[in-house]
Amino acid sequence: MRNVLVLADKEFKGLMRMPLGYVVLSVYALVSGMVLMTMINIFDHQLARVTQQASQVTSTKVIIDVQVVVVTPYLLNVAALLIFIIPFITMRVFAEEKRSRSLEILVSYPLRVWEIVAGKFLGIFGFFGLMLSISAVHLVILQFISAPHWGPIIGGFGGLILLGMTLIVIGLFVSSLTQGQVEAAVLTLGLFMIMVMAGEVAGGRSSLVQRGLSLISPLYHFQDFGRGVLAVQNLCYFISASLLFFALTMRGVDLLKWRG
Repeated sequence: MRNVLVLADKEFKGLMRMPLGYVVLSVYALVSGMVLMTMINIFDHQLARVTQQASQVTSTKVIIDVQVVVVTPYLLNVAALLIFIIPFITMRVFAEEKRSRSLEILVSYPLRVWEIVAGKFLGIFGFFGLMLSISAVHLVILQFISAPHWGPIIGGFGGLILLGMTLIVIGLFVSSLTQGQVEAAVLTLGLFMIMVMAGEVAGGRSSLVQRGLSLISPLYHFQDFGRGVLAVQNLCYFISASLLFFALTMRGVDLLKWRG
């Protein structure tokens, strides 16, 4: 386990030493913050309009659920943002090390393959946790101007963690197959978009093929989490997909180790 933590620390610090790490954090903070402000503005406009209409008809108190108007759309937009952000934090994990020949040195050490993959994953996942802390601050700020229910918010954050975990492992797998960072980023983003669009093409239709396409999409499985609903099938999807691509990444690194 010590080897895993050493590799994780190295990977995390490597991202934090690169300008790319700060660019990713800045873009995430800016875009997610703009999404939150947009949702709050929509909430204010809806509240003012409904209050005005209600005052002309009855004195009944008007209630607009901040969870439905602000929190859920915010979480769903953040999930979509991760589709575009995560390829840029996973692209260099194996691809750049293979290009610079440093991965061959790493696999020559007395390390198990799972330790290499787990260490790389934990380093990237730690950086991802830093990104999510920005969203946590956003929702804490929301608490001062409204009264959201924290149960659905915690469930939504749990879904973001599972979504991020799955996307990171897929990104590691693609990076283990490529030779350069740009190639890894483009292929990872392309794979994410294919998975997401498969769900959009299915459109919730009931045929077997269309249902199968919708089940491929990670955003499809996140939707219930974003609404504060915990569904076992979505939990199973994220866990099984993560384990599958973790095993595939191990296989790719193992083949390189035996060749090297």
